[in-house]
Amino acid sequence: MDRRVRCHATQSDRMNGKMTAAYLGHVLLCTALLVGTNCGHAPQHNESGVVQHSLIFGGSDYQYFLSKPATSDGTNALPVLFLVHGSGGDGLDFIQFWRDLANQNGIILLAPTFRFGADLEKQVPELFRALVEDAKKYSRIDPRRVYLFGYSAGGYCTFDAATLDSTYFTAAAVFAGIITPDYDGIVQQARRKTPIAMYIGDHDQFFSLAETRRTRDLLLVNGFPVHYVEIAHQDHNYGAISATVNEDAWTFMSKFALP
Repeated sequence: MDRRVRCHATQSDRMNGKMTAAYLGHVLLCTALLVGTNCGHAPQHNESGVVQHSLIFGGSDYQYFLSKPATSDGTNALPVLFLVHGSGGDGLDFIQFWRDLANQNGIILLAPTFRFGADLEKQVPELFRALVEDAKKYSRIDPRRVYLFGYSAGGYCTFDAATLDSTYFTAAAVFAGIITPDYDGIVQQARRKTPIAMYIGDHDQFFSLAETRRTRDLLLVNGFPVHYVEIAHQDHNYGAISATVNEDAWTFMSKFALP
């Protein structure tokens, strides 16, 4: 698969991104990229309590959403979970899957909205880092606890950030995503062996167990700590099992902190 286009929206994303629980009227698919630098727009407050910020990176305007735990008074530095929605989705929808768990565990959530394009993925390490640094203007973020979560096509980008900026991001988790063989080299470029959790349904329509196990084995043979979970009777629909996946992913990632 050509890495230049692998984060683009796919027909499978459009057909299978709807969530269960009455679908909430949202379409959630893969995951993707983000970031920016200050662009001067006033933040927008949503009814959900999530604050929307606008940033400029590389001459483009990006939107991202920031959610602080309900119990936070801003005095203590907190971990941040960097969420990337799928093609056809948006950051506000995707962030809702994590709100309850984040409030219970004192996690800041950061989720952008993106239009996918070939040039965007090339900037992943710089973009992801820039967005977190910008978010530090609005929240007290613990730099030793910056985590990633990616879904489907966005999982490609999560693997990129976790390996190519491994001394910045503490740990990562991916639901229904792989490293394609043409991009195996990212694991050799990692300066640190980032802990990574992987989740795949045994009935996923778009990533086979063989492909996912190949990625798992690639990481393991290169010394990465890997938490690998195959989910019985589960397809590509993250929304249907998000609560279970999220809790397990956070249990794994939260054990780690940068030196």
